[in-house]
Amino acid sequence: MQIKIITPEGLAFESKVETVVLPTDLGETGILPGHIPLTSVLVPGDVQVYKCGGVEHVAVDKGFFRVKGDVISVLTEAAIDVKAIDLGVIAEARAKAEASLEKAQRDPGFDPDELERLEAIIRFNINQQLIKSKLK
Repeated sequence: MQIKIITPEGLAFESKVETVVLPTDLGETGILPGHIPLTSVLVPGDVQVYKCGGVEHVAVDKGFFRVKGDVISVLTEAAIDVKAIDLGVIAEARAKAEASLEKAQRDPGFDPDELERLEAIIRFNINQQLIKSKLK
């Protein structure tokens, strides 16, 4: 099987896999070889990629995934390999986004799309911190 995790910026992760566990709105969904075709909602969380007796973790934001044949395609707002997460950088980015969000919420003329973008940054930063902390 193969997994491809795609963000608006492009291909974030690609690998041959034995099993994948994806966070969904109904809980975690495990995908094994020969799985029936499936399309589902992806929620922010930890994509667990099992291969060669080991496991890799990828933090993802909301999105969708599709299983067709032996290919798992994940479309998400953001994704990062958990090994690459720097908690210091995440905390700094979260603090900046929270300050900007607080300022924006006081401005009645602020662009609602920008508010949504700031909220997404904060949500993904929290997600990354939780996953990284869980795997320590």
